[in-house]
Amino acid sequence: MTEDIKIKVLNRNLEFIGEKKYNLLELLINAGVNIYANCGGKGICGKCKIKIIEGNYMTDFSYFISKEEQKEKFVLACKTFPLESLIIEIPEESQIKDSQYKAVKDITIYSEIEEENFKKIMEKILLDKTPLVEILDFKLTMPSIENALSDADRLITSIKNQKGESKVVIDNIHVLYKLPSFLRKNNWKGQVLLAEKFLDDEVVLEITDILNNQQTYYGLVIDIGTTTIAMSLVDIKNFENIITKTTFNKQLVYGEDVITRIIYSEKKGGLKELHEKVISTLNDLINDIIENTKILQRDIYVAVVSGNTTMIHFFFNIEAENIRKEPYIPVSTVLPPIEAKEINLLINPQAKVYSVPSVASYVGGDIVAGVVACGIDISEDLCVLIDLGTNGEIVVGNKEFLVSAACSCGPAFEGVGISCGVRAIDGAIEDIKIVNGNVEYKTINNTKPTGICGSGLIDIPAELFKAGVIDRSGKFLENVENHNLKKRIRINDFGEYEFIIESKEFTSINRDIVITQSDIHNILRSKGAIFHGLHTLLKYTNLKFNDIKRFFLSGGFGSFLNIKKAQILGLLPDIDETKFLIAGNTSLLGSKLFLVSRKARKRMFEVAKKMTYIDLSSLPIYMNEYTSTIFIPHTDFSLFPNVLKYLKEDNKG
Repeated sequence: MTEDIKIKVLNRNLEFIGEKKYNLLELLINAGVNIYANCGGKGICGKCKIKIIEGNYMTDFSYFISKEEQKEKFVLACKTFPLESLIIEIPEESQIKDSQYKAVKDITIYSEIEEENFKKIMEKILLDKTPLVEILDFKLTMPSIENALSDADRLITSIKNQKGESKVVIDNIHVLYKLPSFLRKNNWKGQVLLAEKFLDDEVVLEITDILNNQQTYYGLVIDIGTTTIAMSLVDIKNFENIITKTTFNKQLVYGEDVITRIIYSEKKGGLKELHEKVISTLNDLINDIIENTKILQRDIYVAVVSGNTTMIHFFFNIEAENIRKEPYIPVSTVLPPIEAKEINLLINPQAKVYSVPSVASYVGGDIVAGVVACGIDISEDLCVLIDLGTNGEIVVGNKEFLVSAACSCGPAFEGVGISCGVRAIDGAIEDIKIVNGNVEYKTINNTKPTGICGSGLIDIPAELFKAGVIDRSGKFLENVENHNLKKRIRINDFGEYEFIIESKEFTSINRDIVITQSDIHNILRSKGAIFHGLHTLLKYTNLKFNDIKRFFLSGGFGSFLNIKKAQILGLLPDIDETKFLIAGNTSLLGSKLFLVSRKARKRMFEVAKKMTYIDLSSLPIYMNEYTSTIFIPHTDFSLFPNVLKYLKEDNKG
């Protein structure tokens, strides 16, 4: 028999009962408290730091808890077991908070980011307007002895004639339960909700509901990222984007990357927990959207999801353990649509939920959606798409061929795993310059700084390197010439160098905002993974950087990237800056196209089939040359001639 204990969280005004056998991280997660645990509870990231106020406990102190913090009873939640009821506090930096993130606009085909609504985007890319679901009026002739068709056949025949489609079916028994009384009560007229079914290359229209006088209907499009989730509400009738919201993926409490989460999913009940966390995240966003728009849940008749293959498996509650085990096989790359009620998604219970097809274990529907959104699959020119997120996915190709790869760059660019890293929220430092020994920065919405987001994290190492504070390997130099910069360098409680960007009295978090030696090495490893993945893929296809005509950068982080600084750092190749196109959330835009256009859906299924996936880790060239990329910008300066020239000119200035 297990012993129950009480946990009180002072700064969250929360009290709950848990079982004594669990560690504090597990107890907090089970109670719905979102706390950082990048390593999935292994005790190797130091992010689940909490403070014990009262009560006895057992813990293992680690490198991440300083001696001063030990005296103040700070512990890692994953390494601490309660011996009795406890009162605790969760520091601000340990809490995962939902925030309104900086908006990411969509891309129109072959253009830079434009402030256009979804309807105009549809008109620009000249796709047909054939949504996944449609509400269609009908009026039937009354049956007679001479015309004795069944109710179902009578309705199907009428819809076939209106739509000009060869296949219309009723596969839901609940529609047949409703049909006879509805027709006779409403004088043989009403509306049907039609949804597409995919059977190989054949399209079948399914009558999924019978309605009366429904004037509006909406769809959700969802990008399920490892770190963040984005959701848009689309007016299907008018082809307009109504609102877009983003938030953290609550699965973060189980680890920062897909491999850690897959391992967690293999525990008893682990898959169910991961599935419920992502559904909970989505339902929170749905409630937020409904509150903002005042629409009804029952008026949302369809949802389209895209994401990496692991996230989609978790969304549908499908086991993903073989994705991480050689030969890295998903259960399926094409999943059938299901009804929202089957996964407790808080929209119309009969609404169909579709997913964009994936390519392989590590290249998912988010990339397929991105390829079509950017028009790479119909381009004459050689294009590259890089999705800069927790998992870095790369596509090289055009209408003739498509080759893809994935590289695990970690969530550093999303602010996770960085000492003062944050998402692109109000107060996040997004732009940094060092001018004459002075640090100048810009925050989102010009509010007091709360931390550093992805674009700022690219700026810092590049600026510190240019200013002579760090060397090409990212190490702090002992003899920094500029006095103003030198006095910003110190050794922290863990014995490593850090650079003070802003003093605590000028921040909103009442502590210094810094970049540490470990942070810089984290950033260099992440940028190295991206650059080397692209370089290897081009070598594999016998192509060179200068062969690229259009270079699309997608993902929330990529949308605010300073191209020049990213090139100095060695994240992006040293090619003409005009070739780079900031593409925004192409996964979300592609999902919108999937929702409203049959031609787009057909293209996505074709892209998923024809795209070749390359496992970079199986290529000797990839493993042998990776270390060359974790320098600024690279050990091979011949790859960065313009950067080298720029740095020499800058030093002269």
